[in-house]
Amino acid sequence: MALTIVADDLTGACDAGTLFAGRAPVPVTVWPGAPVVAEVAVVDTESRHIDREAASARVSGAAASRPAAMSWFKKIDSTLRGHVGAEIVALLEATGAPSAVTCPAFPSEGRVVLDRVLRVDGAAAAHVVDVIRSESDRPLAWVPLAEVRAGAVALAARLARLAGMIAVADAETDDDLDTIVGAALALEHAPLLAGSAGLAQSLAARLGLRAGRAPLPGGRWLIVAGSLHEATRRQLAGARRAGLRVLATAAAEDTDTGEAAATLAREAARLLATESFDLIVLIGGDTAVAFYRTLDATRIDLVGAPRPGLAFGYVRAPGHPVLPVLTKAGSFGPPGLFVSLRKEAAS
Repeated sequence: MALTIVADDLTGACDAGTLFAGRAPVPVTVWPGAPVVAEVAVVDTESRHIDREAASARVSGAAASRPAAMSWFKKIDSTLRGHVGAEIVALLEATGAPSAVTCPAFPSEGRVVLDRVLRVDGAAAAHVVDVIRSESDRPLAWVPLAEVRAGAVALAARLARLAGMIAVADAETDDDLDTIVGAALALEHAPLLAGSAGLAQSLAARLGLRAGRAPLPGGRWLIVAGSLHEATRRQLAGARRAGLRVLATAAAEDTDTGEAAATLAREAARLLATESFDLIVLIGGDTAVAFYRTLDATRIDLVGAPRPGLAFGYVRAPGHPVLPVLTKAGSFGPPGLFVSLRKEAAS
């Protein structure tokens, strides 16, 4: 079965795609590059920060570039950034899927959906139905947690009655997400699944493609951090104390956008021209894609996830050696993340 994952930024494309690398590396390409022919392929439309109409057009174009795909997954941000509703509708229309089931929950990273409200570490962050409705004229339905926990058979019957709609499902645990995926796959005409890496993880397991934990190389590491989210700042402080090489923007705010990310990527590329590293860590979606474009890369081949929310793979770029990379969104991970990962790699 051919599966295509469509994401709106590069770290999201990677943290979802890497979960499906159980049989073979999963290739990720960045707009305007087309998906690579593979059992599972990921395309990053780089549409989070552009206008709604352009974002929808890129998603439609991604679908048209892989017409042989039999199945689709719409990767959305676990905090609902970007054009969530518009991109779900664009992929529905481009693929002819009968309906969609969406849930941004990512329980291992503190994201859950209860009573239609996305909660991050316990605090209400967004009303999922309202976010989708703001960019979609499709009818919406809510599937409360009690209906999810009634089991996959009952939930499948409920989803079958929601043909033509976008269903927003509650989920608090990985088991809840697995039930949602199981119910969707049980239908004769499967709906489009739209979610974060939490939902993708359950789909990978159900399809028998779930990757094992990927070991990271030891040796010299270079951390390139455009995002200065509070979680990342704590991680960088620990990494520096442990003696890891860090390139990061100096401003106190999150600067993983535009020229700041491009400047950081160019600095990293210059460093790589004179020094060798065994692993490049890219933090923040804009920083990751700026690095990708600075090297004129053609794809990233993902091989697994050392931790939830992380992705390990290899950047392929003409004129450069194959580069091992680890990608991470700015908001993910505990303070000692890189220190613990480095110790594991060295052991």
